[in-house]
Amino acid sequence: MRHHYVPQFLLKRWQDDSGKVHLFGVKSGKLVSSKRTPKWTGFENDLYAIVANAIGLGSDVLERKVFSPLDNNAAKALEKLERHEALTEDDHIAWTFFMSSLRVRQPDVLDYLRQEGGQLVRRFLAEADAKTLGPGQMSSEQWFGENLPGAIDAIRLANIIPRMITHDEVTETFGSLKWWFREFAETDPPLILSDMPLHWEGGFKNPEFTIQLPIGPRRLFFGTRSEKIEQILSNIEPADLIARANRTSLASASQRVWAASDSPAQEFIEANLKSWGVNVVQFRSLAQQNLSAGIWRDKRAAVGRAAGGWFC
Repeated sequence: MRHHYVPQFLLKRWQDDSGKVHLFGVKSGKLVSSKRTPKWTGFENDLYAIVANAIGLGSDVLERKVFSPLDNNAAKALEKLERHEALTEDDHIAWTFFMSSLRVRQPDVLDYLRQEGGQLVRRFLAEADAKTLGPGQMSSEQWFGENLPGAIDAIRLANIIPRMITHDEVTETFGSLKWWFREFAETDPPLILSDMPLHWEGGFKNPEFTIQLPIGPRRLFFGTRSEKIEQILSNIEPADLIARANRTSLASASQRVWAASDSPAQEFIEANLKSWGVNVVQFRSLAQQNLSAGIWRDKRAAVGRAAGGWFC
């Protein structure tokens, strides 16, 4: 099953007249490109799949119960935002959760949770066993293995991913910002989209904290806390702001960048190829840094703080 870590409703905004987006990547230091429909890019097969197990969770539970509803609700909220309609509380929550999900749903996060995340759960169980079990008693891991095979792995993803997306500090920070757009003319250069679409500046408690998300070739979404920053961003000349946003997208790109046409995107990317991925930090290293620093003090911290840039 194709699981899109960059949602199709977002990719579709870069479709050309043929219904395809222009895909760019780097191989052996050289830029390569192709055209794909949104259905056939920005995904990995079974990225969110979990092992079917005795506790009754289907292998597609994350896609079916978390990401599909989240994307559908976010698409409706975005349409309202673009029409300048008032958002309901549910709309506001939907768009907030969607923004929070954009880092959490990345392949490097799932890769970490499937590997080291399982080791963490087993370590927690072993530590609890050491305090409560007597000699010769069956360990918790053995009990799960015999009675609920697959439960540890399934619960790990089914619980951790939603908790990461709805993490209180993240959602409160994103949801409390002022949301607005810059819209650009057809004569302006187009925006590009990277596979890590959401960018932010400053720490969560910084009075000038700002988020940025391209939502189409001609439209750039902002969330700002400071009127000063809003005024600055509102007054930057379109070509300058677009160039800055596109360089940010390149610096945030892990593997892929998309555009609505091959030109001028290809020329821009080639001219700034050295910037590709320079701001990308793999989730594994973020998690290891915080584990070694003793930040994950308990099971709740391990679940709630495990997202790149989400650490507090």
